[in-house]
Amino acid sequence: MRELALTVNGIRFKVKNLDDDFAAYVEKTLEESGLHFNRDNAADKLFHAFLHLAARSYDYEKEIEQIIQEK
Repeated sequence: MRELALTVNGIRFKVKNLDDDFAAYVEKTLEESGLHFNRDNAADKLFHAFLHLAARSYDYEKEIEQIIQEK
């Protein structure tokens, strides 16, 4: 189990007891979106990271729907 902490506009957010694999995935994805775990981040970067993950989730849902419809 891992803890992730992210600072946005001077406010530190911590999440404890994340599964190791999930925490690594979140960390990698947020870093790919331009967020940094070792310094303060602008709020717009967090919003962009959210949109990146939302788009990925949306694409996955559409893909699943398409697979289900093909059966």
